Amino acid sequence: MKHAYLLFIGIILLSCNSQNKNIEPDRSKHVGLTQLNSNYAFKTLHSGGEIAHAMKQSELVDEAYQFLSEIMGPKKQFCLLVISGKDWNKNAYSPVIGMPEYYRGNLIVGAGQNDMASGFEELIMSFPKEMTKNLTDTYTNDLGTFDLRLFFDKLSIHELTHSFQDPKNQEGYSMSRWLEEIHANMGLYAFYKTKKPSELKYIMSFVDFNLGNPPPDLQYTSLSDFDAHYYEMSPSNYGHYQMKFTGAAKEVIDSLGNGILKPLNDFIIKYDETWKEKITKEDFKNRLATEVDPFLLEIIENW
Repeated sequence: MKHAYLLFIGIILLSCNSQNKNIEPDRSKHVGLTQLNSNYAFKTLHSGGEIAHAMKQSELVDEAYQFLSEIMGPKKQFCLLVISGKDWNKNAYSPVIGMPEYYRGNLIVGAGQNDMASGFEELIMSFPKEMTKNLTDTYTNDLGTFDLRLFFDKLSIHELTHSFQDPKNQEGYSMSRWLEEIHANMGLYAFYKTKKPSELKYIMSFVDFNLGNPPPDLQYTSLSDFDAHYYEMSPSNYGHYQMKFTGAAKEVIDSLGNGILKPLNDFIIKYDETWKEKITKEDFKNRLATEVDPFLLEIIENW
């Protein structure tokens, strides 16, 4: 989820010749924030009163950054922003308050509950208890409260992985958004599987529940539909895609190992959106199999 659903509707990216320019993060979103004193490879800025949350998030992001950069090489010039609900409209991009996002060199996380987690909690609580027992057992926090932040807060690592796909700080996209999303979920899954295996259940339990109980009114289901209707599908349709992308990411990492993150990241950067009119979908798939790994074609063909 490079952004939550509807994140970039209405945003027009300015194009420029930047091959010889060091592109920095969008600093317009830093206004009014306080910089955390740290020695991490990235700067952390936070809303007033959120220093404890900023320290916790920066520690997690640093661990994941070290893990991912050892595989894919360093990602220069990005910032971590830890934003409270009261500052969200000013210092974040997404209309979904608190939802982790990456855009223009800024990795943004909420300092509290996010709106999407709250919405899913209400929905799940409306289901029969026997249907959701395993889910509620998994996501009950230390205070005895059902809390889907145990899932959604981990999506900051998904967004961090997007930053590696983005050496020019969001001046464009690859020619395949669904491939970007699978790769971002690969980074998320690989990190928790390798570094925090006891917490992997907080990712996969929610994914498995959603895949086993898909929304009944999915309008778009194919990979080509995802790219073609990215801005117009319903939130539930978009969310279901993300669950399937995470399932696919698990298959790839479990089958090929963490090292596959690097060639796939290079492929995403190489085949940017300017390639859309240059090669066919079949040629794109053949290049993906040849330049990255043929196993990825199994994911596409079995979608």
